Amino acid sequence: MYKLAMVEDDDSEAATLTGHIEKYFGEHGIKYELVRFNNAVEFLKSYRKNYDIVFMDIILPNINGISAAKKLRALDEEVTLIFVTNMANLAGRGYEVSALDFIIKPVKYDSFAMRIERAINAIKRRKSVEISIQTDRSIRVISASKIYYIEVSRHTLLYHTEEGEIVSRGTLDALEKKLADENFVRCNICYLVNLKYITEVEGENLVIAGDTLKISRARKKHFMQILTNYLGKSE
Repeated sequence: MYKLAMVEDDDSEAATLTGHIEKYFGEHGIKYELVRFNNAVEFLKSYRKNYDIVFMDIILPNINGISAAKKLRALDEEVTLIFVTNMANLAGRGYEVSALDFIIKPVKYDSFAMRIERAINAIKRRKSVEISIQTDRSIRVISASKIYYIEVSRHTLLYHTEEGEIVSRGTLDALEKKLADENFVRCNICYLVNLKYITEVEGENLVIAGDTLKISRARKKHFMQILTNYLGKSE
């Protein structure tokens, strides 16, 4: 389920965008919920960090879309923002508020479909499953996207993460299955690596989060195919 917000004061433009949303999500079998706001003041006043995508007009009453987007970013750094405007010269200021894209009015379906597909792909990359890690003292819950790589020695697992190292018990085989859709791949029998953090591959070595790990000869061909496919999708 995707939660969408539309900030648009023009009823005709809102109806057009709503129609495009209904068509795209319906054709792709994606569930969604759309809430429309007539102005940015109302939108910001009731804002909760539960939206996936915000469609923001730029020319709005009381407070314009650029100013509203700056206030939005103070509330939510991650929500995907798309400007919808007839002011193409202003849309270029989207970098100031980390807008993913902009759509020029009147909104054509092909243009909308291309941008909403890009937005959904970006959201999928951002969202991540959470892993519950049993340590000696407690259970740690961490997003898989924050894990650089996991190494194993016998049945001791060492998670290298943005939040530091976490020691647990288990096997890489079970984690490999669980994290397959999160772009984790074995480079040898000891390491399960998050592809998005790899910064260099040279010969039998890869560099990830500043550490150099070995790629086994038996796994190298498969590993490089998976990495190449991943990098192609990320472009």
